[in-house]
This record gives sequence, C-alpha cells and structure tokens, in this order.
Amino acid sequence: MSDMLEVLIKFSEDLPAEGGRGEDALWEYLARRGAGIINCRAGSFFEADEVKRRLTLRNSIVPVGGDLAGSSFGYEGVAGFCAESRKAILINDAENSPLFTGNVDKGSGFRTETVIAVPAIANGELLGVIEFINSIPGSFSDEELKAAELITALVARDVYIKKLEATIKQLNLKGESTINNLSGGFIGADMEGKIIFFNPKASEIFEVGQEYLNKPVAELFQLCPDIVGAIDDVMKRGRTVRRMEFKYKVNGKEKVIGYSSINIKGVDGKVIGAGIIFQDITNL
Repeated sequence: MSDMLEVLIKFSEDLPAEGGRGEDALWEYLARRGAGIINCRAGSFFEADEVKRRLTLRNSIVPVGGDLAGSSFGYEGVAGFCAESRKAILINDAENSPLFTGNVDKGSGFRTETVIAVPAIANGELLGVIEFINSIPGSFSDEELKAAELITALVARDVYIKKLEATIKQLNLKGESTINNLSGGFIGADMEGKIIFFNPKASEIFEVGQEYLNKPVAELFQLCPDIVGAIDDVMKRGRTVRRMEFKYKVNGKEKVIGYSSINIKGVDGKVIGAGIIFQDITNL
C-alpha cells in the first residue's frame, strides 16, 4: 500500500469526528489536512452561489487570505474558472497562466506560484471550490491533483449529508411530522431526481409503498412526463407550478390528481431538492 493511499484512508477515517463539529469544521479540515496531504503551504475554501455566480472566501489556512475571510467576487480567476467549468485545475506557473488574476494575492500580500483548484460537488450541486497553494517541492504532480479531487469529494459528500439532515430536522420529517400529517400527498426528490420523502397520503393516492424511496421520480411517473418535468423545472430553473392537474391510472382506475411543486431548501437557504404536493380530485 502506498504512503499516499494510507494518508487518504486516514483522512477518510477522521472525517466523522470532524463532521460532528459542523459544516465549517469540515471545510476547515479539508483546507488544513488537505494542505498537508498535497504538501503545500496554504489552502482556501470558497463557498459558491450558483444563482448569483459568486464565490465567498470561508476558510483559509495561513498565510493566504486571513484578512479576506467573508469577501466575495464573481466567477473570475482560477477559482472562478474552476467553478464555471466544474473541473479540477493544476497550474505550476501561476504568474504566466491566463486564468490567474492575483486579486487575492493583492489583498493578502501573499504570492501564489503554484495552485490546485478543485470543485466541491455533491449530488449535482456545486458547494464551492478548494484551492491548495504553493507546492513545497516547487510543483504539483498529477498524483497530488487526484488526491485533492478525492478528499474534496469525500468532504463535499459529508457536507451535503449534513445539509440534508439539517433540512429534515428543520422540517420535522420524522415521527409525527408536518409532512406525514399533510392532508395531501407529498413526494420530495433530491437534486439527482431520486425520491427522498414519501408521506402516507402519497402512498394512499398512488397505491404504492416506500419501495420507491431512493429511486428516480421518473420510475414512478414514467407515464406522467408533466410531473417529471415539474421536478426538473424546480431543480434546474427554480421554477414552481401551482394547481396543475394530470390523469393517472392506478390499478386500472383512472384518477385525476391536482398538484403543485415547491423548492426544498436547506437551512442555508439553498435549494437542495424539489417537492410535489398532491390531491386526489377525482370526485370533486
């Protein structure tokens, strides 16, 4: 087993303890431990706002950007290109790279020579960009780029799970929950279009059970493209619909279903999924 593999396994094993301290602690852990793994002098995490197309510096391991924490800018420079393209970048000559703007350097007095930038993506959502700066040996390797991508993916996954758990807790979706006690059916999907919530009334309307949890919405509504489209509209364009209708055949019986779509937002206000509220209006 290579030394790098052992380090990555240790990084993964320590993640749960760091996650217990919250989302910010996970990003700080990525920047701090990641800088050690990648063998560089600094690390910075920029939170992404895809709607406004802006990046905000959230966590920085000295000496980069300590005084710039909380500052934001548009999709520009290395981090901006990384966010825009959603691709990892390795630059071993920052000064001569057309992507490098030097804005953070100007604000911090730090000089960037080499940089790895990796998009933090989970469940299709861009959470931010992590930068590892100034290789101690003098240049970054492809192996270090792959390691940066792996540890970023691990942390992004855990952050997304924490966001989802916080949302579930906020909406009180367990036990005697608001969603379970709705008079109408409710189905919630994550950003990949997989069903994550399915209340009892929805089971009654469509005469199916929890076997559809974690399966694509399109699998349940394969004969109802309008529903699949409504979910897609919420997640890709933030567009919701109200008081629409469709016909649905359940065990040979045709039902008329009224529906509206909603955004499912995390505690930070970002959209993390889509929900459909249903009413059986066959006999109305």
